[in-house]
Amino acid sequence: MRAEQDDAASALLDGLDLDTLLKALTRSRGYEAALRDPPGRRGWSDTIPTSLSFMQLEERVDQLARLLAVNHAQPGATVAILAPLGPEAIVAILASLRAGLSPLMLPLHGNELELLGLVEASNAVMALGVGRVGPLRPLIMLRNLAVRAFGTRFVGGFGQDVPDGVAPLDALMASAGLHPLPEQSGRPVLQVVDALSFAGPLMVSERDVLGKSLEISRLLKPLASSRIVTTLVGGDLAALATGPGMALLTGVELLPLGLFSLGDLQACVAGGRNVHLVLPGAMEPALARSRLAADPSLASVVLVHRPGDGRSLPALDRPDLAIVDIDVRSAAEIDISRR
Repeated sequence: MRAEQDDAASALLDGLDLDTLLKALTRSRGYEAALRDPPGRRGWSDTIPTSLSFMQLEERVDQLARLLAVNHAQPGATVAILAPLGPEAIVAILASLRAGLSPLMLPLHGNELELLGLVEASNAVMALGVGRVGPLRPLIMLRNLAVRAFGTRFVGGFGQDVPDGVAPLDALMASAGLHPLPEQSGRPVLQVVDALSFAGPLMVSERDVLGKSLEISRLLKPLASSRIVTTLVGGDLAALATGPGMALLTGVELLPLGLFSLGDLQACVAGGRNVHLVLPGAMEPALARSRLAADPSLASVVLVHRPGDGRSLPALDRPDLAIVDIDVRSAAEIDISRR
């Protein structure tokens, strides 16, 4: 039976990529919500919380892809991204792939020397980021990195608070609408980094991401009317598969928290929809003790266990709840199982 499932999954994934999924969802469900900010986002980013429909997401991805293509980078060249795995980062990842470029999600908590090593190792020619994440100033960090990494020739920032020396993407994207996209002979890879050791960048394909997303989706069986709420902010395979990969594969609305807040988490779960909650495995005891664990909106919980995280009690105890454990072997390798 397992071999038959693997064969069916392989056939389903043939010729499938994130761009194909987004375009299909835009055609079939263009006005439905694709991405939604947590209600408290303005407190940690100065950005007013908003939502993007599949049609709006497609438009922003296309505009940014054409803007990136203006720079005439070599096919497969790296675009470094310094932002939580929220709307801006997802738009940047999808736009980079559409422009024939390879996105690299940098760890937000890295210092300048650590990030410089990753930028140089990847030969990044462009860098994209956001103005503020709590006390962090990613765009200032990217500007400083570009001065030291001479191959990085374009730095762009989302939002209104864009420092001098950084291109304001929101103002420039609309003007790139008529620039042609390059012809692609093949899809570029995504690049991932270990958030603890900063090992990398390691290469993963869209098929790798979608294959793991499909494996998780089969265990959770999300309905189109449900939503995925993820507290993961990094960009390794675990975060990509449980967040944007699964959302685009299933057409489910994605709410990425960006910066963890219990109030935001409770607000994202509220509303009556079935919720598929993605949490670091280390947070399971806290969830088990909280009122949130008994919330009837919870349809499933995905727990991401990273190396060095010990599993402690209490564990979640709800027979009606689908619980999926993801064991992270490396930034590019995960194992998935259902309890």
